[in-house]
Amino acid sequence: MISGRRVWITGVSSGIGAATAQALAQEGWRVAGTARRQEPLDQLLSELPGEGHLLRTADVREDGELQAVAEEIAGEFGGLDLLVANAGVGYRAKVEEFELDPLRAVLDTNVLGVLLTCRAALPLLRAGERPVCVLVSSVVGRRGIPGQSAYAASKAAVCSIGEALRIEWAPDGIDVCTLNPALTATGFFDAQPNPGSLPGPDMRDSAQPRDVAEAILRLSDHPRPELHLRWKWRVLGAVNALAPSLADRLLVKRLGGEWRAPKRSR
Repeated sequence: MISGRRVWITGVSSGIGAATAQALAQEGWRVAGTARRQEPLDQLLSELPGEGHLLRTADVREDGELQAVAEEIAGEFGGLDLLVANAGVGYRAKVEEFELDPLRAVLDTNVLGVLLTCRAALPLLRAGERPVCVLVSSVVGRRGIPGQSAYAASKAAVCSIGEALRIEWAPDGIDVCTLNPALTATGFFDAQPNPGSLPGPDMRDSAQPRDVAEAILRLSDHPRPELHLRWKWRVLGAVNALAPSLADRLLVKRLGGEWRAPKRSR
């Protein structure tokens, strides 16, 4: 069996997942990665430094597919030192414009998929050395924004899963970290259905996938319960907990809109 620290990354075919695979492989990690499409997996495998990597197609919404990958990882790697639950999809729409298929897809992938991934990986993490689980959530998991209520709800659920697993898995010596990136230049929004007339996101202040990958690499050695990658959003989350109406005003201003208080009858 080839030596090296071992990681399983979901949603590894592009964006944050692919950048994380590259960053960890460069540090000598053995990478197990899953995604739904074979072609980008083949491309990534040809680019990863090192050897002994394992990239397989699997849909995080399908428990049987995840369990099959977990069994293969157990046979090839023997265990895991890091799980990165990264697979996710987005949906930008006002509530009045929701379509059921993309709505179900974002909730099934981002919530059910994380739970099923964690369950499949748990026996492998128990066999790891100083194992760490990183759940990739979002800043909108701590403060929802207009036009992304479904996506924000799914990421808020990921934050809650992280809080629960930190306690559930502590007796096994597994650190659980929730990572909350802000807007990242991954092409994520380009692939999202947009049934309404929402403006596109302002990418001028966006992070790069490599920035998020480096944060995951740091967490693998120095885990912490939760990490925001933009201090402004961390402050907004704190304001939201203490003064939600003020947070509403600040968010609307940041998004370039004009605050309008709701009409109330006397």
